[in-house]
Amino acid sequence: MHVSRRRFLSAGSITTVGALAGCLGGNSTGPDEPLSTPVKGAAEAPVTVESFEDFTCKFCRQFALEILPQIEANYIEPGTVRFIRHDFPFLDEEWSWKTAYAARAVQDMQGQEVFYEYVDLLYQNFDSYSIELFGNLAESVGADPETVRTAVADERYLQTLEAEKSLGEETDVTKTPTVLVDGERPESPRYEDVAAAIDAKIQ
Repeated sequence: MHVSRRRFLSAGSITTVGALAGCLGGNSTGPDEPLSTPVKGAAEAPVTVESFEDFTCKFCRQFALEILPQIEANYIEPGTVRFIRHDFPFLDEEWSWKTAYAARAVQDMQGQEVFYEYVDLLYQNFDSYSIELFGNLAESVGADPETVRTAVADERYLQTLEAEKSLGEETDVTKTPTVLVDGERPESPRYEDVAAAIDAKIQ
């Protein structure tokens, strides 16, 4: 099934969406209004780690479920790293986008902390994506399932996702996950390489 994403954005109208700010939840945006990019960690952290991910990428799944928890325990929670997750939907014309719409709907309703919980649930159900699943998982984290399903059907966060993808393209992202440590690419997204890059920044 082909997703007919609305191409109402001109190149000049795309802006980088909240690359340093997270949504705190509470007030939902209106249709097509951009959301902030979700963040983990303290604003004053000396090192910024960013990832560009596609929900249909098995290596992104590994990064989110296996590597990021180690980064969080060893660097984010102690206040050394601020982590920013960017959407880069490009592998699957349908599910790369639909899954990202669902996650952003949860962010809009529940805030960035719950967004990251929902991201983990999505990756844990990597082989079972469906509109029904998106709603069921949303309900499990306290978000309204019908709002999520409607957001997916309406492509509600198209502007947000297009801006995120544009940012990735400007950063020469060609595969996922692409990880940056203060704007520089470690040797690989593996934990030991990301950790080495972080350590080099703080020594």
